[in-house]
Amino acid sequence: MTTTTPTTTRPAGTAASSRRSRASSAAVPLAWGLAGTAVALVGSSTVSLWTDEAATISAATRSLPELWALVQRIDAVHAAYYLVMHLWTSVAGISPFALRLPSAVAVGASVVGVHRLLVVLGRRDAAVLGAVVAIVLPRITWMGVEARSFGPSAAFAVWATVLLVVALRRGGAARWIGYAALLGVGTALNIYVALLAVAHAVTVVLARDVAVRRRLAWLVAAAGGGLAASPVVLLAAGQQGQLGDNRLGLVQIARGVVVNQWFLGGTPTRVTSTASPTEPWALASLALAVVGWVLIVIAVVAGRHRGGSDALRVLVPVLVVPTVIVVAYSLAVSPLYNPRYFTFAAPACAALVGLGVAALRRRTTRVVVVVVVVALCAPIYVSQRQVTGKSGTDWAEAAAVVDASASPGDGVYFAPLGDEVATVVDRTTSNVAVAYPDAFEDLVDVTRRTGPAAQDSLRGTAWPLESPRTRLAQVDRVWVVSPSDAPTGAADAEVLERAGFTPVSRWAGTMTIVERWDRP
Repeated sequence: MTTTTPTTTRPAGTAASSRRSRASSAAVPLAWGLAGTAVALVGSSTVSLWTDEAATISAATRSLPELWALVQRIDAVHAAYYLVMHLWTSVAGISPFALRLPSAVAVGASVVGVHRLLVVLGRRDAAVLGAVVAIVLPRITWMGVEARSFGPSAAFAVWATVLLVVALRRGGAARWIGYAALLGVGTALNIYVALLAVAHAVTVVLARDVAVRRRLAWLVAAAGGGLAASPVVLLAAGQQGQLGDNRLGLVQIARGVVVNQWFLGGTPTRVTSTASPTEPWALASLALAVVGWVLIVIAVVAGRHRGGSDALRVLVPVLVVPTVIVVAYSLAVSPLYNPRYFTFAAPACAALVGLGVAALRRRTTRVVVVVVVVALCAPIYVSQRQVTGKSGTDWAEAAAVVDASASPGDGVYFAPLGDEVATVVDRTTSNVAVAYPDAFEDLVDVTRRTGPAAQDSLRGTAWPLESPRTRLAQVDRVWVVSPSDAPTGAADAEVLERAGFTPVSRWAGTMTIVERWDRP
């Protein structure tokens, strides 16, 4: 006897329609991600490289044994990123575009992550709004032209948060392993991402509907992520001065938290100078901070009253907990605070602002608010993409001056950055040549003592210009590259004049001066 199993037939075209639906649902966030990467890439070739990015080049262009020796001595907190960039630059080179491309791609991944995070939190109505905010949010557009670990760590952080939400709801060993891997890699790239686990702990505690076994699974996964990042953390723990910035006052920290951390990124002026409060980017950042925080408050209030507490339990701790911990430590113990260290939480800020926009009742109002946010971001974005957008650094222009007129065999003198008298100079303007080596490739560094790799440092050392060990006698023309506030300028001029050189030309940028001295 033969039996047949009843089958359920689908209407013709149902499978194809389902595939098209899935493709469409994937295409939307992908399109926003590509838009985020494209926006981030604008200006990546023209914005001058600066001190932090010169450190990336100095470390990444070494051999692996030399890189290992460096991070054992200093900069262990960046060891994982330096390794990644070593592999990347060996293929792509060290042009500004190539150096910043991974960060721009990370922006796209972060934008997609914001969209996906809001979807899994049940807020499809805010997903596109959050993605739009992520594309233009100044901290995120800043990280797109910064050849440091901030962009990649932000991408890892937001996707770790996505996996956290899904794993808490559905469980699954693969999801928890993925979460642990993302958290571990993110922490290895940027040690401050370890604070994300603390924020997630708050989320797990507040999620009372989560089964105990999944809470324990989170604990195991978080510990696994920490264990994976532990070699970098332990190596960095033994090095002094690897974290934090100069000691800041309460007012400076407050401005950093309220404005710079999310709604400005980096200032296009020197850190040591006072920017005019009437600059378009300065006014825009203040206005954007007001609008952004108002929208975040709206998101919190609306979430509490309209059943959107799930999103708040996830996003608010990521935005608040790491900042509170670091600010408290900085005020009570030792300075650790710097606005850019919290870049990993910028996607959470964008998601909350998107939720605030979505909470507005009228569609017209939502459109107007989004336009206002984009318009306020525009002057900040422009300030980030000018040549001197990195704290006023003008190395691209200074290198171009030398490259246009110098001849092979000319001398170059990189002046000290400090006014201390020393028999060996540790800090000079030589980072210009690290960032733009082609302009100085055939020149004679008249005061060079040791290269960076020789002493496991990022800069190397130099002799003072008045030292008898300089190579001034070997050249008839010297290009002097000095800081604009050149503390040793007069003394150096006397040394050059005694050696028979006379000044021929002078170019002055925002931070750098380039002079040509010839021997008749």
